[in-house]
Amino acid sequence: MFINTIQNNDTDIITRSYVNITFVCRYPINYMVQQPNGENMIKVDVRTITLNTEDGNFSVAMMLYKDEDFEDKWTTTPFLMLEDNIYVKVFMIPAHLVLRLDRCWATPTNDPYSSVQYNFIRDSCPVMMNEQTLDVLSNGQGPEAMFQIQMFKFVGNAYKDVFLHCNVQICHSTAGVCQPNCSGEDGMVRTRRDITQSHTVSYGPIRRLIATSGKPDLNSGGLPPVETFVLGGLLLVLLLVTGVFGRLWLRTRRSYPTHEAQLTLSNIHHLSEVAS
Repeated sequence: MFINTIQNNDTDIITRSYVNITFVCRYPINYMVQQPNGENMIKVDVRTITLNTEDGNFSVAMMLYKDEDFEDKWTTTPFLMLEDNIYVKVFMIPAHLVLRLDRCWATPTNDPYSSVQYNFIRDSCPVMMNEQTLDVLSNGQGPEAMFQIQMFKFVGNAYKDVFLHCNVQICHSTAGVCQPNCSGEDGMVRTRRDITQSHTVSYGPIRRLIATSGKPDLNSGGLPPVETFVLGGLLLVLLLVTGVFGRLWLRTRRSYPTHEAQLTLSNIHHLSEVAS
């Protein structure tokens, strides 16, 4: 509905007499648009927008540390007691995007698809039953994700070696796009699922250090006791043989001048008999 007013003002002189005519125009709310005689009376402006996309190559690695400050890195095969924590960092190069751990699990072999799997991060959030042994320090907030876990307390005493695996996702650095929401109470899907592609990164083996009566088992970190005794016995025999030969050599050196003198006197006596 359109409302307007017309008023008279024929001259530039202001007077008190004036006329106002109010008029109203009404239009129907709904219209039916038709195309008579097959002619297209509606012109639609269609514009195609092409966004520039690029493929990128990213390197993702997993490293283990000995301390909670992530400064002392494991450079050899880790040996851990049952109560020991391991500190895990997953990072990407180049570091200008955001990395998110989608799923992390442990296996007793290097096969990430092993039939025996222990999941401790699912849908980018800690599995509820593992909260006592797992602490996710950062995930989906930057180019690296970090967590700490009591690996063998979580897996148990059934395996000597453990391998870690994580599915990682790389997303844009827009704030909040990659950060998971793990505040749900039902333990179901509690994170954004707008990024589907993921890649697997692994680390291992991590070996369990068996303790006997509170002392580390020598079988895990050094030579087995049988080999130690064998080497010790061979060393003792070698020392005894060396000592025996040393004593014989000393006796030979002490008696050599006497035998030489006796041989000289015997030769002189023989020569004197020939001369006579």
